[in-house]
Amino acid sequence: MPQIFLVHPIIKQQTRIGMQVVCLLVSTVFMTTFLAALYARKSAFALQDSNTLIVKSDFFFRRDKQGQSAYSIAYVLSMDSTSAQARHAELTLTSVGFRVIFITPTVTGHTIQDKVWSNKLAFLGILQTFARQNGTDWLYLFEDDITLHSGVTFQNIRDVQSQSPHFMYLGICGTFEQFVVQWWTFKKYAKCGRCAHAMGFSRKGAHEFLAFNHNKHNMHLYTPNFDMVVEAWCLSQGGFPVVQFDLTSPYDREHHGAFFQNSYLLPTSIV
Repeated sequence: MPQIFLVHPIIKQQTRIGMQVVCLLVSTVFMTTFLAALYARKSAFALQDSNTLIVKSDFFFRRDKQGQSAYSIAYVLSMDSTSAQARHAELTLTSVGFRVIFITPTVTGHTIQDKVWSNKLAFLGILQTFARQNGTDWLYLFEDDITLHSGVTFQNIRDVQSQSPHFMYLGICGTFEQFVVQWWTFKKYAKCGRCAHAMGFSRKGAHEFLAFNHNKHNMHLYTPNFDMVVEAWCLSQGGFPVVQFDLTSPYDREHHGAFFQNSYLLPTSIV
């Protein structure tokens, strides 16, 4: 009977090195993924804490000579209230009848994402204060690059107030196709869209929006863009009215409403 010899394969040194490199790469990818997930979880908790701490912030709500809160206060988000665009926004708003208060976001970080977060937190802080104080029934939020279509008055805004107990867009961004779909699906002239340059919240609307944003069961608590959260809330409510929706920006046909962004001539100081 012939003898059978078992020959073990000899792994060359080059093959061993290749396998070691592969193992090292796999380990590196695993550790990177693990650390990224850990960091994201930590950031999420930190963000949740930041949203919660907004309650401690406070903003001055100006009162008129009789001591009653003025119903037409405009809070304008701006990094520089002395800039040309901020001064233009103030003149625009006062010409309609608003009293203007500038709010400066507190930026913690240097990236665009950090600045976007700071804008959202500033808006949320104003809404938190408004929701827990008595006085004015409506709150108006603006960015510092807005301008107004001629012929629009505060009466146009009052007329829309009577149509919505929660919220109104004073300016909105969206595509033609998007608004056509909403025309068929939403009640009356309700719309939902992007851009946070001009909005109005009732006290009831502020309470409900804050609850929507802070709901831990959806992603909006962790969404840095304020206008995206507003749009999601709007869609959940079946849309909200837009003041003078038929008016469009001369610079961008997808901008509708009484107020539009004038950033082409006067760039905003915020992101």
